Amino acid sequence: MNDRWPAALRLDQAAEYCGLSVDTFKEVCPVKPISFTESTRGNRYRRASLDDWLASLDPNVSISPARRFGDRV
Repeated sequence: MNDRWPAALRLDQAAEYCGLSVDTFKEVCPVKPISFTESTRGNRYRRASLDDWLASLDPNVSISPARRFGDRV
């Protein structure tokens, strides 16, 4: 699916990529856009930064590797 998304997304694309409305995206997303031009129309969100942010929200991913049964002490 990443083939369809550019590396730098407009606000509406970034919100859609994250599965959020534009208003909700602006409210909750800590990722700041890159300014390609002086106008806000030139702002783009790096898809890789959005992926990192979304991964950080996943409660199923532990920060430190969990010990598995059978690992040596």
